Amino acid sequence: MKFAAPFFAILLAAVPARPADPPPLVERALPEIKATVKIPEGWHVRQDSEDGVVVYQITRESTESDGGIFLVGFTLSVTPDVPGRLQMPPSQYAVDLLNFSVEEGGTVDSVDKPPFKVITTTYSVEGEGGDVTVTDVATANDKTGTLYFLAWQNPKAEEAAVAPLREAVLGSLKFDPAF
Repeated sequence: MKFAAPFFAILLAAVPARPADPPPLVERALPEIKATVKIPEGWHVRQDSEDGVVVYQITRESTESDGGIFLVGFTLSVTPDVPGRLQMPPSQYAVDLLNFSVEEGGTVDSVDKPPFKVITTTYSVEGEGGDVTVTDVATANDKTGTLYFLAWQNPKAEEAAVAPLREAVLGSLKFDPAF
């Protein structure tokens, strides 16, 4: 039996697209904070520190020449001695930092992964190039006083394609419980 080419085109168009698997990830050591993360090969990593706070910017686009602007990637800030700096435990500071996202339409989720308390929120903001999806993850270690604050961003238009990558990268983060 012969079928016309348009029949196959209609049939293929009816099959829902499966999200693409994330690209292969390579482990990257973050020695200043005794952590590791898996990121796509070729991504850009910048590290700065000031007053004991270490900040990593890990991005798909290079941020060297355009003033730090990127479309897909994240910033990871690590603040030691939160109780000494802010007179509160890191878990409370994390809640305070993320509660604003409720005003942006986000919800705050919290999970205990001893010794860490992991607080996550996702919301959208309006950016210059269109809407941006932001996922914030605060990982608090009240035993050591350290707060890891990660802010992932990607264009909302790329959400379906980027979501598996974001989940793989965030799931690969490993923090030293003694830091």
